[in-house]
Amino acid sequence: MIFNVAQLLKAPIGASQTVELNDGDHLDLQDDEIRRAGPITGALRLHRTNQGIYASGTVHAPIHLECSRCLTEFTTTLSFPLAEEFYPTVDVNTGLPVPPPTDTDLAFPITGHHELDMREAIRQNLLLALPTRALCREDCAGLCPQCGKDLNGGPCDCRPEVDDERLAPLRRLLNGFDPAGFS
Repeated sequence: MIFNVAQLLKAPIGASQTVELNDGDHLDLQDDEIRRAGPITGALRLHRTNQGIYASGTVHAPIHLECSRCLTEFTTTLSFPLAEEFYPTVDVNTGLPVPPPTDTDLAFPITGHHELDMREAIRQNLLLALPTRALCREDCAGLCPQCGKDLNGGPCDCRPEVDDERLAPLRRLLNGFDPAGFS
């Protein structure tokens, strides 16, 4: 996930090259944010711009998730687009430091050895690609609210909850509701 881009930085604006992601480098996932289930793969196109390198492509990351309904761990592959800008910190021809662009919050630095390190960009985009509610499958039944049994294996032996008597007037109102009367 680290690529030497010295030749691309010497190339004219508009030049590009394709690189394949391999998982030889360790992707540092902080504080157990995500547990990987396999190697991160993908193909990226590196474009020479007037300020640096623009990387774009699709990344595939197999990860372990926990279902938000039944709490079962499952494995899925997240595929997400990656489009990031990288700026040089050292001029490739002179070896002199290059002042950073004004909007460095939106770009990643290229090291002094002209290496483009994709790991932090991939980590940030992977975090953004995580689902807010991970489901092991679309029809996951979840857990019984009384006994905690996984309802995907079948119904539990719990009795239905006793109705709250304070809601009895509303229940009577709804039982006598005739939707045809509202037409």
